[in-house]
Amino acid sequence: MTEIFKKYLVIEWWIPILFFGVSIFLFLSDMILSNTDFGFYILMLSGLILFISTIWQLFKGKKLVALLQFSILIIPILFFGFMLVVFAGMMNKPDSKLTLESIEPLIKEKTDLTIPKDFEILENIIEHTEGAFDSDYSIGLKIRYQESEEKNITEQIHNGIKFKSENGIWKRYKSGFDYEHNENELNRAEPFYFKVDTLSNTIELNLMHL
Repeated sequence: MTEIFKKYLVIEWWIPILFFGVSIFLFLSDMILSNTDFGFYILMLSGLILFISTIWQLFKGKKLVALLQFSILIIPILFFGFMLVVFAGMMNKPDSKLTLESIEPLIKEKTDLTIPKDFEILENIIEHTEGAFDSDYSIGLKIRYQESEEKNITEQIHNGIKFKSENGIWKRYKSGFDYEHNENELNRAEPFYFKVDTLSNTIELNLMHL
């Protein structure tokens, strides 16, 4: 019995490959149709046999056959690993909007601007990037601050213009200020557009997480 097993499942190099291919088909069929563990156990058994056969061929000096068997064995493993990474990325998809507590720290982190605590949220959207293989997303945020807070905000911006920041620089435009971020490592991973409109008393942030 041992000799038969050795001959047909180890020495005959094409039989373990065929067995492994059939077991993949059974595994996928089980996942889609019957949802049992039978296909999984057969896949593990056939993978073990193919691995043993690969080692056997390698020791016998048949390096090309061993390489072929190993390639066939590793491709499904890489594929299933890739699918797990994609699935994990989809499960870690961010919430559909920023929490109230996270808005102030996010703006402070990106622009060094401390916004007033009393503001009205006009837009607050987080969208997952369709077709992305990981947790890429974009943030669209627009808030309105009180007229009485404008002096505090503009003073911070003018101070930011005078003193260079690692995050970026402020630029004046006709209805307010734009913040141009520096191309540092963090901003390359999360490029953003930020502006303060002093006519409408609004602050707008558009950020892309890559």
